[in-house]
Amino acid sequence: MEDREQKAGTSPSNRLWLIISAIMAVTLIAVFMVPDGQKQAEDIPLPTAPATPVAARNEAEPAVPQQDKMPAEEMPAVEETLAEGEAARRFLAASPELDPEAIFQRAQAFHEEGRLADAWLLFFKAAREGHAQAAMILAEQADPAFFDAAHSMLDSPDLVQAHKWYEQAKRNGSKEAAKRLDNLMKRLEQAAADGDRQAQLLLAKWK
Repeated sequence: MEDREQKAGTSPSNRLWLIISAIMAVTLIAVFMVPDGQKQAEDIPLPTAPATPVAARNEAEPAVPQQDKMPAEEMPAVEETLAEGEAARRFLAASPELDPEAIFQRAQAFHEEGRLADAWLLFFKAAREGHAQAAMILAEQADPAFFDAAHSMLDSPDLVQAHKWYEQAKRNGSKEAAKRLDNLMKRLEQAAADGDRQAQLLLAKWK
């Protein structure tokens, strides 16, 4: 009888301790599971600058075609890669039956492009085939009265070349060339009178 009462009296007490133990266990587990706030903040990496959005990048740095990024010297025009005069030679080789006027027109185009060597060769060809204006242009490139280093194949005026091509233009029917020859001779005579030895020699040769 006493044993049953003792068991009955101790049973609630045991249950109470079990409950208390369970509560303590849960509390301890909760404490250990909650991370320390300061340590957690230190573990977070600092933010890096965000990548520039595509739209913003396009506004700041407009897309440039690849060929525009290439240095000028790496992307020359086809004819610019040819040696001086080669474009004119290829032009003549491809069209051997061209008349002097067509050759002259191509020569002028080369001259406007600044391709003086190619222009000179075609002016020469047209002048030799009877084109008076082509011969006049060659004469002007050498005549001291018209010489322009930026548009001439010569480094300096050349009276011999000027005389030669004015004569050619005159034979090709240019009345202006005849006037230019007279003017050239007058200037030569004045230079000879002033003691210019070259002028004196040229006068002796041409008269």
